[in-house]
Parts: sequence; structure tokens; C-alpha cells
Amino acid sequence: VGSADKKNDIYQHKFQCITVCHAGAAFTLRTLHRQRPIHQILCHMESAHLKSFARDKAVRRWCRANNVPIKEFDQTGVTRCLSSRDDFSNNFNKFLDRPIPEHPTSEQLKEMRQRLINIDAEGIRLHGRCEMPMKPSDMQEIPVEHRNDRIHRQYGGEGKGLDLLQSFLSRRGANYSSGISSPNTSWTTGSRLSPYLTWGHISLRHVIVMTKRRQEELHAAKKASSAPSPWLRSLSSFQSRMHWRSHFMQKLESQPTMEVQDQCSAFSHLRRQPNDFCQEYYDAWCQGRTGFPFVDACMRSLIHCGWLNFRMRAMLVSFATYNLWLDWKRIAGHLARVFLDYEPGIHYPQLQMQAGTTGINAMRVYNVTKQGIDQDPSGVFIRKYVPELRNVPNEFIHEPQNMPVGTQKKCNVIIGNERDEVRSTRLGFQPIKQSTSDKHEEADANDSVYYPSPIVDEKASAKIAKDKLAAVRKQESTRAEAQQVYLKHGSRKTRGADRDGVKPKALSSTVKRVKVDKGQTSLLNSWKSSPRKQQNGSVQNPIELHHDEQEQSTFMDVNDNEAKASTMSSPSMTQFLSQKEASNTSKLKTADWNCQVCTYLNEKPLALACSMCGSVRQ
Repeated sequence: VGSADKKNDIYQHKFQCITVCHAGAAFTLRTLHRQRPIHQILCHMESAHLKSFARDKAVRRWCRANNVPIKEFDQTGVTRCLSSRDDFSNNFNKFLDRPIPEHPTSEQLKEMRQRLINIDAEGIRLHGRCEMPMKPSDMQEIPVEHRNDRIHRQYGGEGKGLDLLQSFLSRRGANYSSGISSPNTSWTTGSRLSPYLTWGHISLRHVIVMTKRRQEELHAAKKASSAPSPWLRSLSSFQSRMHWRSHFMQKLESQPTMEVQDQCSAFSHLRRQPNDFCQEYYDAWCQGRTGFPFVDACMRSLIHCGWLNFRMRAMLVSFATYNLWLDWKRIAGHLARVFLDYEPGIHYPQLQMQAGTTGINAMRVYNVTKQGIDQDPSGVFIRKYVPELRNVPNEFIHEPQNMPVGTQKKCNVIIGNERDEVRSTRLGFQPIKQSTSDKHEEADANDSVYYPSPIVDEKASAKIAKDKLAAVRKQESTRAEAQQVYLKHGSRKTRGADRDGVKPKALSSTVKRVKVDKGQTSLLNSWKSSPRKQQNGSVQNPIELHHDEQEQSTFMDVNDNEAKASTMSSPSMTQFLSQKEASNTSKLKTADWNCQVCTYLNEKPLALACSMCGSVRQ
């Protein structure tokens, strides 16, 4: 459905095969059961908000009280009541190994329709029953500003989702690894399947199975031809993100309070002190009027079409929580509304990870100006979504506040206005003032549009925020709590089959790795074999611990005997680094490099591991 007329027709269409009630789930089931007994409930297993969690518990209580069996169908590989994170990968693999049901035949569909109960014919009355789709304007729960549709969003339907998957696997996905980081290329090279997965239009297993089949075809073709191809690398990266999706959803399933509480409570006081929250900063961020062109373009594109690549989403959260010092809980609602693919199980764990409140992740503070220069060097994306800057030369497109007033007049844009002169200084720094060589000139406001000057000093605000978080991270109590967070939520799997036994060091933005004994099977033993910091400050044989695709776990203090025992089974960090450096001496690289796993563009040419995900450099 694309035209406005067709969209309006939807609201005139009466439901034929489904019954929709705008009422409480348990109340509706009770009302229905009184009029026609329910023999069994089949439902989709959902990992979502605390409200939906409370709803599910209420429905189960009702089912137990009325002896009605209920069966949930897993769609994501998430395990209910997971007793140990050690079991997640095995459970997920079993989920993937299940056979995919065949598409029902026309005869089966006909038979199913004949079994459906006609509510009207049976005389069943249900409170809040909707005979037609509800218009957003009729839903009082939706804020007024979000009741309008977005004309450039993706449109739903199983057919559209399958077509998108097919085009990705056959044409668009070849440059997935190299193109996913930039908003200019990710719309084409990215799969953009997330809305269809979130809304249940296509299944995760189908996507993974079809991708595996495509990988098998490519492996066979590679044996027959020596021509290089980016396909295998790209699809491998895509598959890892499919697994990563369920990994994060499992976190919210295991700890539903993550929606309202920090994973590591040691950080709970940050950004929540009196006067920490600045409404002006929040409004500017939500509207895409921060004075940082790349940030504003990313936010406006989200408002416009509802989709943005992962790196830019992370940058928006980083800018809000570090530079603007906004609480991640305050920004969660706005992002949830603008994300067309909003998935609570990814949303809240990611918000906390980007805000640095998990205790087991490195601080991810993006230099938004540099990100713009790297990902949108010519300002194509900026000019598309920030039309005020469409005439600005490339040399000023990322920092328009540096434009001389004379150049502003030529570009028909005025940087800053009267309101920009009154800024909050609650974080201890002043906003950047526009730097011009001819301030005596005055631009004609009648012929120009306004674009705000930067609302904060990017470098100063980032430094203050990092110092505050670093002070908390250094505390022993924080490290002890982070250990428990890892045990509950950290992945037990390294990135890639060729990284056997490689484990990272947490609470550090500099990730280096060593190899450990492959015979290590117990997670508890891996914690116990960690080094202990001795009285003299020396550390016995650092052994790096398990981590996941985006996480870095923390060291745990144990007794000296256990630390000495671990020395017998693993080489030291010093030996590993010296060997690695020696092997790379003859082939030093002087350029930035892309991580083969997460595609992050690393700025340190000699780094041994990715500074984003921690994967060993290939």
C-alpha cells in the first residue's frame, strides 16, 4: 500500500478472520470464556515491556484458575526462565535446527477458515471490540505529534519482507560489510529486514536458513572460480548480527526491570542529580536542531522514514548521554516512537550499553563531527535532511559555525539566533560561539534561514562525561557488581570459529587478547582462574575472560593459589603481545582498517583488535 487513497481505504476495511478488542487481555478472555468455553490458548512468546510482562502473568493466572492450557511459540530463540546464561547458545542452536513448517496449502487454509467462529453469528459480545482498524488519531495513548504517518517509511506485509530478503541475498548484500556503517550506503547494502522481523511479518529462522543456503551456494562457486568476492564476508557478518539480535533480547527476558533500572547500579546516580536534565538540550536533540549537522541529519531521517543504520543510532545515543548528559531513560521513549523497528529486547540493553551503565562494556563516546567527516565526507546525507545547509560549501558542511558571515549570506543561512545565546551551563562549559573573521557584517534575516550554533562544546562535554563515568568504573565495588552482570548477561561465545579460546578483558577501552586452554569448560572455573592483584600491585598472569560480540567482561579477584594454577595452562599477555608485534613488524599498516566482524572503521592502524567489538584483527 503506497498511495494516500489506499491507506485511507484500510480504515474502511472490516476485519474478516480476526477479532480485535481494545481492552485488557485477561478481562477479554474471561468475558469470552463465559459465553463460549476456551479449550486452549496458542500465542506468540513476547519479550517486551514490564506492562506486557504483567499482562502475561495475569493471563497465566487466569489460565491456571480456569484450567485452560496455554502454549507459547518461540519466534526469536529466546528462552523463558533461563537458569544460566551458559545454556543460551545451545538453546538458540536447537531453535535454529527445528524444521521450518511448510506453507499451508489452499485446502488447509480453506479448512482452517471453516473452523473459525463467527462472533456475530454466535451472538458473542465483547467489550472494546473493533470491527475496523483504529486510526492513530483515535488512540489517545499516542502523543499528538506522533499520530501522523511517515510517507517514506517501509510498508508492511509478508510479501514485501520476502522480496526485500531476496533482493538482499541476490544483489544488495554483496557490500554489506563495507557499506553498513554509512547512512548513505546502508539503505541499499543493509538488509532493512528489522521492521519485518519486529512486526512478525517474516521469521528469524527463515532469514537465517535462507542466508545459510546462499552461503553454501557462494562456497561452491568459490571453489569453481578464483575471482575475489565480498559476498561471503558480508553474509558472515550479517549472520552474526542475526544471532546478536536474539542475544540482546534474552537480556531483557532474563531481567525485565532493565527497562527502568541500570544493569550495574553503581552508575544509577549519574545523569540523575538535580539540574542534570536540560529540557532545552532534550528538545533540540529530539527535533534535530543541536547545531551538529550530522547528528541533526540522523535524527531527522529517523523522524522522516523510521529507519537508520546501527552505527548512527549508537552515535545519537552517545551524543545524548555523554555530550548532553541526558538520562538514557529520558530518551528511550522518543527513540522508541521514531524507530519503525522498535524492539524492546534490543532497545533497552543497547541504550544502557551505549550510555555506559552496564559495567561490562567499554565507554562508547562518538566524536560526532569526525563521524560525519568519515561517513558523509561530501555532506550528501546532511544536505538531504538538513536543507538549511544545502548551499554550504563542503569545507564548512560539518562545522557551519566556522563559516564567515559573508559566506553565510551567500549560502542564505544564518548560523545561530537570539535564543542560541542563552544556553544552560549546567555541565560546566559554554556553548561554542560562531567563529567569523568579519563579525561586523550582518546577514539579512529576510533572505536567509536559521540553523542553530552548536548547543555544547563537543570535546569539553565529552571529557567531563567520560571523567564522571571513569571515576565510577575504577571503584572496586563497581568491578564486583560488574562481575555479576557478566554472569547474568554476558555471552559465553567468542566472535567466530577461528577465535577458539580467545577471551577479552573488561572495563577497558583497549582490548587485547590471549589464548587460553581449549579444555576449559566451566564458566565458574574461568572466573576462578582470573588473576589477583597482589599487595605490591603486580598481577599474576592476566588471562582474558569470555565475552560476546559487543561486550568486554571484567576481571575477578580470587585467591593466589587459583591464580597460580591458571599460569600452568596459558601463555602470558606479555608473550602474546610480543609474538603478535613481531609477526606484524614486517607488514606495518598506516591506514585505518575495517573490522571483519562488526565492520567498524578503526582509527588506530597498528591496533591488534577492534576497539568497538574486541575481535582479533585478521
